[in-house]
Amino acid sequence: MQGYGPETYGDRFADVYDDWYGEVSDAGATVARVAGLVDRAGGGAVLELGAGSGRLALPLAEAGLDVWAVDASAAMIERLRAKPGAERVHAVVGDMAALDLDRAPAFAVVLCAFNTFFNLTDTEAQRRCLANVAARLAPAGCLVLEAFVPPPGDEEAAAIGAVEPRHIGLDEVVLTVSRLDPATRTVTGQHVSLRETGIRLRPWVLHYAGPEQLDALAADAGLALVDRAAGWAGEPFTAESGAHVSTYARR
Repeated sequence: MQGYGPETYGDRFADVYDDWYGEVSDAGATVARVAGLVDRAGGGAVLELGAGSGRLALPLAEAGLDVWAVDASAAMIERLRAKPGAERVHAVVGDMAALDLDRAPAFAVVLCAFNTFFNLTDTEAQRRCLANVAARLAPAGCLVLEAFVPPPGDEEAAAIGAVEPRHIGLDEVVLTVSRLDPATRTVTGQHVSLRETGIRLRPWVLHYAGPEQLDALAADAGLALVDRAAGWAGEPFTAESGAHVSTYARR
């Protein structure tokens, strides 16, 4: 998508993110899992990649953890900083592929939740992100990454387009327009908000990878899979699982 940058998603979604995605996953179970990983590492700071408006960073800090949060969108970070408890979070505007964090400690846990890793729109950016994460982990630290499991498909298949209603209200209709390209493992989309007063476009791009592909990318960065569950509560991961929570540590 021409003109789409690391900050585009957050800038276009900041005003609706909490309403649309505030309950998108189990924040309590995520906090409990991350806190357990910090304890396992012997203590230390937590870094959340693509932290947005603080859906997870704020409860992590409330649980007593030393939390750093990075997001490419200044609009998202502004919303995080405006919320109660934000003074306990080191919130930084920055590209999570670069991880340019001044005076940051080595991290006991780096968290990348709910498909956020796929917001890096090409494989090279994902490689750079993982390499920078590996460099910033404490000796006993780990990366924990949550993502959907792509359905099996033919990478030679033609791209597929879809238009679906997301919301139909009295004064607004939101349509989701998307195009899935199996050859590039990319989904490009727009949430199109239609009102009498005008049209609002909210673009998004996902560059997805299956668990085995993520393992290979992690290995290139010097990270090895420690465990994989189907959810934050440690549900067993099986061939039928639609999502995974994978933990990686430096080899």
